[in-house]
Amino acid sequence: MPLGPPVGFHYQGYDTAYGSMGDSAEDAVRGTNDSAVESRCSAVNLGYFKDDYVKFFTRRTNERRPPIINRGSYARFMGFDIFINKFLEAGDMNKQIVVLGAGSDTKYFNLKQENKQPFKFFEIDFPQITFKKIQTIKRNKKISNLIGDYEVNIGNTELYGKDYYIISEDLKFFTTKVVKKLEQHGFDKNLPTMFLSECVMIYMDPIDSDAIVQWISDNVPTALILAYEQILPNDAFGQMMIKNLNARNIELKGIDAYPDLEDQKKRYLSRGWDQANAININYFFNSHIDPSEYHRQMLIEIFDEIEEWKLIAQHYCFAWAFNNKNESYKNIFDDIKFPTYSLSIPKNALPKKLGSKEDNMDVDN
Repeated sequence: MPLGPPVGFHYQGYDTAYGSMGDSAEDAVRGTNDSAVESRCSAVNLGYFKDDYVKFFTRRTNERRPPIINRGSYARFMGFDIFINKFLEAGDMNKQIVVLGAGSDTKYFNLKQENKQPFKFFEIDFPQITFKKIQTIKRNKKISNLIGDYEVNIGNTELYGKDYYIISEDLKFFTTKVVKKLEQHGFDKNLPTMFLSECVMIYMDPIDSDAIVQWISDNVPTALILAYEQILPNDAFGQMMIKNLNARNIELKGIDAYPDLEDQKKRYLSRGWDQANAININYFFNSHIDPSEYHRQMLIEIFDEIEEWKLIAQHYCFAWAFNNKNESYKNIFDDIKFPTYSLSIPKNALPKKLGSKEDNMDVDN
């Protein structure tokens, strides 16, 4: 019997949960989820970081990506991992995490495995994506046992557990539809809440992504948001990046509205957030990873694409903002920041190809 909704079942606003939504560009964007999972799996297999669950969400579990892609996956993972753990460790109170456009994200499973999950963990994505994820969960006892008791909706596009929820909806309807679904399943606007956007808002029309940012600012008095996005569309590399994505029918709808680090910060500050920061991934990689951890990952595989890496990493950023208007949680965000290290790498700590010209890694803003 084929998996899927009952005969004649229709999703409001979609042609079908398994076919086209009538927008090939949106299909292409959703396809980036598969690519990201495969890249993450490659990095995990090589030992860049640990994730016991990513392998269940791709059939291409043994595909090895180029070193520069593995490093990008590592940097992306480390940024979110640092902030999530600092958020969860900040104060002894119930907290929530909301993942915008979660795709095949495995953060909840890895947190739950270590008994570090928050009070509530919500994921939101298109029904095509959530359906596939829920089928994987149902087929895999390791994951389903980890979640515990749960229910799914009639179309198998939403999952409701005790502390884990998968919500199916288009994020452009965040204020009109998503919020209602979140609140139906226990989302509490008064609890400290972390929102994650991992290459998600960049694909949205700025009107729609700005509505999310504004709603959080207006309605969640103790909130943190961390976004990972592309920047710098107007230099030669940025133009090439956009051209290559356009060839795959992928449009970075938000990049012209927030093209650099200052604009990324203004996105939040102009909408009432109390603090905002942004750094490119090159700076993050060289300044905010513990030197011993930095040295460890440098030894995993030969890496001789130093200049290319710097160029690519300068065109991606972490942007984050705090909303801290509830006196009850006044100091909760004081220690939530990337630790800063003075990174000096001795020649004998590097593979031979890296030791010749890069004895000390410089820091580029």
